[in-house]
Amino acid sequence: MAARKTKPSSSPESQPTPEPQPTPESAVQPPPSVLGRLRGNRMGAVLGGLVVALVLGALLSVLVPDSQLLLALALLGLAEAAAVGFTVRYLSERRGLAPQLTAFGLTAIGVHVLAGTGLVNQQIGNLGDLAGPLGGGLTSGLGWDDALVGAMATPAISTGAVVCGLIAAIIAGWGPRGDRHGTSGDPAA
Repeated sequence: MAARKTKPSSSPESQPTPEPQPTPESAVQPPPSVLGRLRGNRMGAVLGGLVVALVLGALLSVLVPDSQLLLALALLGLAEAAAVGFTVRYLSERRGLAPQLTAFGLTAIGVHVLAGTGLVNQQIGNLGDLAGPLGGGLTSGLGWDDALVGAMATPAISTGAVVCGLIAAIIAGWGPRGDRHGTSGDPAA
């Protein structure tokens, strides 16, 4: 019996497709932005969140009122939590426990700087007003920079910092669950 020779099929699957040659315009790519480089770095979310927490905490500490209104402190803390939570969420590659813990810790630090600096600055100013009539040297109180140093030197454990940290952790981890917790396609499940 003679072996039968088969002709190569002329189907589109068997023919190799030519790859398009890159044009000179498409070969040049712009360098990544600062946020793009932060996203590509393993510690980028931590660095971005820390910068936002400290800068925003220091800036918002000026808005802490003299009378220490709870509503004002709560709103300032929520602004801090939202800013840090969304920063960590945007800069993190994945959702999970690590970004949530990052957002929690950084927000607790930022809220502590905000509240500690604002309250200490207001209270030291009030003490300076009391010492003025007594002939003391504190006529205008200590400044904002001394209040910031005082806030950095004290521990950051307070209920407000923990609550704001939890809010930032929720923001950083919000989204649908991963594949192992997703729907299986079974309506009864």
